[in-house]
Amino acid sequence: MTFAKKYAVLAILCATTFAIVGCGKGGSGSRSGLVKASGTVVYQGQPVAGATIEMRPVDESITNGVAVGLTDDKGVFTLTTDRPNDGALPGKYKTVVKKQVEMIDGMTKEEYLKEKNPDGNPEFTFDKGKLKVEDTLPSKYSDPLNTPLEVEVPKGGSKTLEIVLED
Repeated sequence: MTFAKKYAVLAILCATTFAIVGCGKGGSGSRSGLVKASGTVVYQGQPVAGATIEMRPVDESITNGVAVGLTDDKGVFTLTTDRPNDGALPGKYKTVVKKQVEMIDGMTKEEYLKEKNPDGNPEFTFDKGKLKVEDTLPSKYSDPLNTPLEVEVPKGGSKTLEIVLED
């Protein structure tokens, strides 16, 4: 069998597997049952921009129910499961919230570039080895096994889920 034929057979097998696994019924791989869900993330009384939300079902029998979101500049997120903004399955979720920024010399990368390169010279360079990625939220919220956050998505969906982070 030629390489092209082997590749075609492999592609068909992958597509068939995806169709069978991805189109099951119920909460284990189906889009049916998803409800629109969005809300806000607040830390120290302020909306958290640029945070990643990951929600894992508490019910372990739901095998394909992880929902994710990203907060905008007002701390607002919309949950996504399979397709952008499609929502989440109703139920309780252990919830992870992370926000990471690149830091250099005690400043965010953006602050550093504004200070060291105020004219925006495209040929400006700096020691990228000094860049460090830091969490800006308490670490207890970034651990999927130990996060204290639990959020419930109601059966009818919600536009007002609120995730409040504390020190």
